[in-house]
Amino acid sequence: MALESIILEDEYVALKPIQTEHIQGLFTAGEDPSIWQWTTANYCQTLALSKNWVEYCLENARLNLQLPFVIVDKTQDKIVGSTSYLNISLEHKSIEIGFTFLAPSAQRSHINRRCKLLLLSHAFETLQLNRVAFQTHEKNQRSRTAILGIGATFEGIHRDCRIQKDGSIRSSAIFSIIKPEWPQVKSKLLAKLTTPTILNTTDE
Repeated sequence: MALESIILEDEYVALKPIQTEHIQGLFTAGEDPSIWQWTTANYCQTLALSKNWVEYCLENARLNLQLPFVIVDKTQDKIVGSTSYLNISLEHKSIEIGFTFLAPSAQRSHINRRCKLLLLSHAFETLQLNRVAFQTHEKNQRSRTAILGIGATFEGIHRDCRIQKDGSIRSSAIFSIIKPEWPQVKSKLLAKLTTPTILNTTDE
């Protein structure tokens, strides 16, 4: 069974399935090199790389390996980043949220938590999944703090699991939210959305 393409949105944020028409917007959103410090590669280093990355995501979507979204700030009608469902296992009711980046202008804002609320609500309430996972570079403390702030539980370190573009070996910190935890996680996320908060968002 394939994961259906869908738009997820609230009053302020929209998650729209990536299309080739989004290449320029994604490239512009990801131009700042600091976004990519902890990632395996910089997909927005050049417009050509952004094009290749979008085509790669679209192929993964065709194969039901990934459902990639652009993140749109509806107050500006502007693409400010990207996120994805990946490691999709509908048979085992498990999924991961990752490949997330936000432009510096959208970091430390309401956008990350709103995106996560949309993605988690769809995963647990519409898809009826049992588990949503997250991972980030072991050394990316800002991202680890942000994931914990969403309400995920730290599970451990996946050691030496990736080779970065610079040749360094990455270990990943693994987090998850499971179905019995979702009502409390959702309640806390909704409460945080009502209060202005400084958020930290990086690759997840």
